Amino acid sequence: MFPRATPVTLGIAAWLSGCTGQPTEAPDDGKPSSNTRDTLVVGWQSDVGNLFPVVAETAADRTIMEAIYFPTVDSQFDCSLKTAPGLAKEITWNDEGTVLKMTMRDDITWADGTKVTVQDLAFTYDLVADPTVASARFPFIAHMQADARPKIIDDTHIEWHFTRPYDRDTQVSHTSLFLMPKHVMEGADRATLRGHDLANTPMPYGPFRIAKWEPNERLILEPNPDFTGPDHWKPNLNRVLFRIIPEYATRVIELEAGNIDMMEAVLVEDADRLRKSHPEIKLERRGWRSNDYIGWNLENPLFQDVRVRKAIAMATDINGMIDRLLTSKETGEKYARPSVGTITPALCGVHNDDITPYAFSLDKAKALLADAGWRDTDGDGFVDKGGKKFSFTLSTNTGNKRRADTSVLFQDQMKALGIEVNLEKIESNTFFENLRKHKFEAALAGWAAGLFVDPSNLWQCSTEDAPKEFNFTGYCNPEVDALIEKGMQTPNPKDSAPIWKELQAKLYEDQPYLFLWWMDEIVAIHERFENTSINVLSPRHHLHEWSVPEDKVKYKQ
Repeated sequence: MFPRATPVTLGIAAWLSGCTGQPTEAPDDGKPSSNTRDTLVVGWQSDVGNLFPVVAETAADRTIMEAIYFPTVDSQFDCSLKTAPGLAKEITWNDEGTVLKMTMRDDITWADGTKVTVQDLAFTYDLVADPTVASARFPFIAHMQADARPKIIDDTHIEWHFTRPYDRDTQVSHTSLFLMPKHVMEGADRATLRGHDLANTPMPYGPFRIAKWEPNERLILEPNPDFTGPDHWKPNLNRVLFRIIPEYATRVIELEAGNIDMMEAVLVEDADRLRKSHPEIKLERRGWRSNDYIGWNLENPLFQDVRVRKAIAMATDINGMIDRLLTSKETGEKYARPSVGTITPALCGVHNDDITPYAFSLDKAKALLADAGWRDTDGDGFVDKGGKKFSFTLSTNTGNKRRADTSVLFQDQMKALGIEVNLEKIESNTFFENLRKHKFEAALAGWAAGLFVDPSNLWQCSTEDAPKEFNFTGYCNPEVDALIEKGMQTPNPKDSAPIWKELQAKLYEDQPYLFLWWMDEIVAIHERFENTSINVLSPRHHLHEWSVPEDKVKYKQ
């Protein structure tokens, strides 16, 4: 963190000067020299966790991987994913939709000069398939033939053979992981892959590389001098500095002081104020990518009765929370809508707009809770059953003021229902690890939702042979499993959409989550940055294209 009293320009210059010892030289490609290119300083809530594509878990991990690796298939989005060339120059299907063919580039190299090959791609998916690795991407291979994930035809041609056809956007997404270097990692212990040294010092093959990483302090990207990809993928910025600033209020102070150029998840009240006091800060809306939910650990007897989960949903004034936390006091503009599931409204025609969220009714909630056997028998204001008070701990991650405020509002609303809620904030990486290991009672968290439809990793029953790493709640419903299987083997989106809508209705009926809201997240970025892509795909989409005009460069280093 920068000392608040340090002059801004001097402070950032001193910070950056320690990155690599020498300023990064601009490639000899006609772009401005390094002293006329700028640095983007990002205020970040929490550090990255792991940069191995097969085991990475958080949105922060994804941000860095998108910068240091070259995409297998690049993406755009307009109601659905649109493909663009990456490592795969061309993709085609057979008529049945069971074979996806890729023509691959052969001019991309790892940082040590070794070519990125189809063998790296096959090795990556071999790791995904290995249960020892326990990859959360294991469901990606569920419908791939074991001897063709992928089948290598020659050095530049591969085929993915599927056991059945399904949605083509989903097929492409399943085959588009970032890669692992086989020549370095082939002999690694797969049982301890998350702790491997290269997970913290990854070998890049994309436009950026990690110049320095001081855990929980800062991570610095610089242009990768060994990048051999297309010229238009070479970065326009000298550096991208991610400062780890866990406290939201501190990030806002640093933004207003000019010590950071960018921050995500700006609260609505701060956006209202920034528009008036800091016109140099642009406020962009990302679209419906992020949601918040409260997940119930369904191994806990408190939450196993669906009547209890429904009562909690009816006693939670979600629209009131949106009015209070996610609505502009200046314009009345709402930056959220109630959620009914984990399929984003951005997926036009797939999201179920016909589900009516439970209306807020404390009386109906109390009646339903009483029907489940929970009544206040001792007059202490809290319901009890079998001599046990209804009390649980709600955990969330540190540094997220919106979730902290939501926790307090939820605690108050549950008190009115007669339920005691204790609040707990946990460091982000530990919090998400606890979710994965089911070490929680209830958790306020969120998803950066997938932009293709594959609910299997969140909602299908997790088994030893087919673990579902992101099924944090332990939810298991054979009817839901059957709908997912049916939807996943229906390749035409027009035919699969009704199946996915039925799935959403069933999940909402079961309430494994208290579905809160989808957010049109506000991202702040200094106006000197041009060619920025802040959208539903990423808050930093195509970071290599971002630039600053020469006359507006702030950090000339």
